[in-house]
Amino acid sequence: MPSYIRLGLEIAKCFIQYLTLNEKRLKRFQHQLETLPPDNALGRQNCVAFIANLYWSRICALYSSGARITEIAEIYPQYIKYLVQSGKPHEGYFDVIDAVSLCVLLKAKECLPDLKIILQQTDMRDKLSDTLLSNLDVTWDVTELDLRCGWFSDFQKCTITDREKFLKTYISKKWYRAHKDASWYNSHKSTANIYVGYWSFDVAAVAKIYNVPDSKDWPYYPYDLVHY
Repeated sequence: MPSYIRLGLEIAKCFIQYLTLNEKRLKRFQHQLETLPPDNALGRQNCVAFIANLYWSRICALYSSGARITEIAEIYPQYIKYLVQSGKPHEGYFDVIDAVSLCVLLKAKECLPDLKIILQQTDMRDKLSDTLLSNLDVTWDVTELDLRCGWFSDFQKCTITDREKFLKTYISKKWYRAHKDASWYNSHKSTANIYVGYWSFDVAAVAKIYNVPDSKDWPYYPYDLVHY
């Protein structure tokens, strides 16, 4: 049992059960990838994309279960490796932003080359992704393009003293609804074992790089990652 639980003991047990199933599925699809013939490009790409999605779900479930951040940091590079190979993030823009955000939170500079490839091959660079990436690489240019990060543009207009209130309000009242197009939206209502927790890695990364005062009480907020 993890040393501390982020969402309560009973629900943590569900995440631990999910992690056991997730590990079995990872091994099965990794074996399948090894056995697919090299000329089956589509099959291999789909398998790689599925493995990437399993790794991301594992990261979220690990955090929800109360796992140590170091355990998440160990598998994050594996997620990025498969994500860049897939060439098609499962959740599109949301996946790209979460991948970059977690890189900032984990200080995983070794993943920067692959993240840059992901941003370029998906054509999903915008003000938020570039600002986050430039925190790790000062040579990275920041575009003014706003894809789906209107909240971040509004945050940048805030005075330093208003930033905490803005982030608290956004994550409490708007963040979850802003992701209604994501496949995980309302997954806690599913009868299948697919719920891995809801975590706002993008808001957390912004709070970290701008040194915004925060609180463990903010909903969806991965406080321990911000202070890792």
